[in-house]
Amino acid sequence: MTKKKLLSTAICAALISPLAIGSVHAQEQTESTSDKTTELDKVVVTGSLIPQAEIETATPVQSITAEEIKRQGFRDVYDVLRSQPMATGAVQDSQFTAGFTPGAEPISMLGLDPGFTLVLIDGRPMADYPLLYNGQSNFVDLASIPTSMVERIDIAPGNQSAIYGSSAIAGVVNIILKKHLDGTTLGFRFGGYDQGGGGNARFQATGGHTFGNLDLVYGLQYTKQDPIYGFQRKDFDSTNDNPNPALRYGSRTFVRISATQNAYIDPGADACAGLSNLYNGTTTYDFRPNRGFYCGSRAEPGFTSIMNKESSLSGYLNASFDLSDTTELYSTLLINRSKTQSNSGSRFWAAGGDNQIIFNQNSGDFETFQHIFAPEETGGLNANNERLTSDSYNVAAGIRGPFGSSNWNYDAYYNRSEYKIKSRQLWALEDEVEDFFRQQFLGPQLGEYYGYPVYAPNEAAFYKALTPEQYRSFQGEIKTDSKTWTQNVNLQLTNTELFNLPAGPVGFAAVLQAGEQSWENPTDPRVVNGEFWGLTGTQGSGKRTNEALGVEFRVPIFSKLTANLSGRYDHYKNKGGSSDSDATYKLGLEFRPIESLLIRANYATAFKAPDMAYTFAGDSGYYTTATDYYRCATEEPGVPIDDCTYNAEQVFGTRSGNRELKSITAKSWGFGVVWSPSANFDVSADYYRIKIEDEVNDLSLDSLMRTESACRLGQLDPASPTCVDALGRIGRSPETAPVPYQVNTVRTNPINISNEEVSGILAKLNYSWETASVGNFGLGLQYNVTLDHERQQYPEDPTIDYLSEPFYSSEFRSVGSASLNWNKGPWNATLYGIRYGGTPNYAAQLTTAGYAAKDAKRVDAYYRFNTTLGYQFTDDVELTLTVNNLLDEEPPEDRTYTAYPYYNIFNYNGYGRSYTVEVTWKF
Repeated sequence: MTKKKLLSTAICAALISPLAIGSVHAQEQTESTSDKTTELDKVVVTGSLIPQAEIETATPVQSITAEEIKRQGFRDVYDVLRSQPMATGAVQDSQFTAGFTPGAEPISMLGLDPGFTLVLIDGRPMADYPLLYNGQSNFVDLASIPTSMVERIDIAPGNQSAIYGSSAIAGVVNIILKKHLDGTTLGFRFGGYDQGGGGNARFQATGGHTFGNLDLVYGLQYTKQDPIYGFQRKDFDSTNDNPNPALRYGSRTFVRISATQNAYIDPGADACAGLSNLYNGTTTYDFRPNRGFYCGSRAEPGFTSIMNKESSLSGYLNASFDLSDTTELYSTLLINRSKTQSNSGSRFWAAGGDNQIIFNQNSGDFETFQHIFAPEETGGLNANNERLTSDSYNVAAGIRGPFGSSNWNYDAYYNRSEYKIKSRQLWALEDEVEDFFRQQFLGPQLGEYYGYPVYAPNEAAFYKALTPEQYRSFQGEIKTDSKTWTQNVNLQLTNTELFNLPAGPVGFAAVLQAGEQSWENPTDPRVVNGEFWGLTGTQGSGKRTNEALGVEFRVPIFSKLTANLSGRYDHYKNKGGSSDSDATYKLGLEFRPIESLLIRANYATAFKAPDMAYTFAGDSGYYTTATDYYRCATEEPGVPIDDCTYNAEQVFGTRSGNRELKSITAKSWGFGVVWSPSANFDVSADYYRIKIEDEVNDLSLDSLMRTESACRLGQLDPASPTCVDALGRIGRSPETAPVPYQVNTVRTNPINISNEEVSGILAKLNYSWETASVGNFGLGLQYNVTLDHERQQYPEDPTIDYLSEPFYSSEFRSVGSASLNWNKGPWNATLYGIRYGGTPNYAAQLTTAGYAAKDAKRVDAYYRFNTTLGYQFTDDVELTLTVNNLLDEEPPEDRTYTAYPYYNIFNYNGYGRSYTVEVTWKF
């Protein structure tokens, strides 16, 4: 035991107080509070491998305990982390059902890519989510972690690779699971949402018992959640909610379009009347300004889910066995199975294959026939759901103890984390759906005209609803089984008194690690081969090995100044590809001029091994838009590019991985101050800056289009390697086509090319006080403000200021939270609030959506409040009522957000106010 000063005393007092907010915990500790000094066991804190008595170190860490998770009203681990001020970035979470990862929940710390945050369980890495973020990169899914097994969550910002290895650039999230419990606790929670949908229930059982030398902790959690659909929310149940009145017309459920006139061909009101039962009776004879009449439903977009249907079952077991008074065997197992269903909205078909245009022999015109399938046709609302079954586990087993009676301690363990996903969904098979509609109304193909299929369709037969049996006749089930895993063998040595200096003992830690990582995302081969109508996907697989050696020193330079030095060497080798090595280091300083004041600073380097997907991705497809500089130059010479007809051509792209990618590297530095004049009060503020180099990004399609144009125009030598490459990547229609030289396909791949930099200030305050008459109170405040966020995508590009150029980012510039706790006798209550700073409006993000630059503004700051009220009937039974989004705040109003659901789903959600009631019983 070592005598510690008032700063540690105050912080430790905050740790054991049920009213404390956001203080940093140690993994195992014994403490007593005093107004003068206290004695503490040396413990391991996030951001260091050396057991130490100091709780606040050179690395600032935010922490939230299991009790705070419950009192602040968070639904799950993702909700916890997304509500922290450091989570400033917009993300594609489970609201984005039309994306590549509709069942996953990532976070973006400090506005950086989700893959730049290392997520650990008890200091050990988790397997990546098998499906790809935005169809490109790997990340860790937070939806698979049960809250009932969590002891606390630590968040350390900035580079931590010198301690933890790859990916710790934005920071580290360390989820600490429960290690010791006495007795069993049962909990049952149920709830729902004001406006309907989202009904949920959770049962959990946690407990522990000691059997001689064997100590067991166990847990079981089952959750069930109903979906929320857009039609259940009054603010986006139909296109009548569009903030632009000119866009309040229905989706084109049945439409016939003249491609040459770019106008709808009027079906007549009677044709639409025969379809009026579709979409719950909302299909009508509708009109779109400047286009014409058609059959449509204004309710159609609302049949998309914004919250998934989900059920999950999780189990947890932690066992430790004392071989002797000093040596311990231990093992941990966390398993989870989740079933998720997401509905990305209605499916559609259009005649004419990929081009969606036919030549109508009856009218002598190029035309499009489009049909969006209603739930009455598909067999119900859930017929098209994407069904994901996820199985994951994290297991570790090891032995730890001292070497005899020396100061040396060891911890040797094996850990493995695995994540499997089975994805199933129905989709129209291209040959079958084409055959069906030929029989339905198109008739036999009569040849081709300028490359487009020729038909003599029965136009009246087009306006006819399908039966579920007919719809099912041309569907195929897409089956994809994906898997990732990571495993490591680790040996860790520590010595808290390696040798003594005049100012005190030098602490030491070393880690030796060897491991392997695998990613398999095969995708149904029929998707990749184009056998499903209008669908493409991602695919790939690969493995790599890694070895690492790291050391850390904690050196007391003077009585008031301590240095932390760590270094690590990592080596990765891709199977069948390249290898890469990275050396990282970290230097931290802790200066304590007086007992209650800590001044700290740190400098660190970090790296991220290239994503498995960026490295091993196979040929995958995507749809995008591109500026056709060649056609602009040859067909509209002298017209500014912004006004050129071909400045936003839709194209089909393919991409593949690059096995020669190198690691992304980063540097970070920061400094801050912690002041704690009493055991009931502490405040801190820290500055951080992170600079990332060699970031992986796909080849610039815009640059390729410029180069290809220059090659075709003779401005560059067509025979040069640059031109040969560019011309080979851009596919165009032949000169004899109806639209000559139209870009049809593009091909890209990732390269180490980009740079990024972000800086900001983190601050927190904790204060607790007691009163004789009205009870005890605790106040916690946290705040994060981003000062700069810049990125240079390509070396020849200007630097993009993400905070002032919203086309590239809608991140929050600032996020702040506050929590006020109260308890008296059997009662306790918490009011938790979070403020998200203003973000760019839709016009600012997408100026091509019909808005002028003057419409580009910022939406108002967004406030959300949660409250809980608990009553302890006995020492063993408690009832808790939670209201989330207490004021039923909608996403901030944005009159320019004309895309459904008329708010930014990557920043906000439209769930509304919810209630939960929870009963816990300890025995």
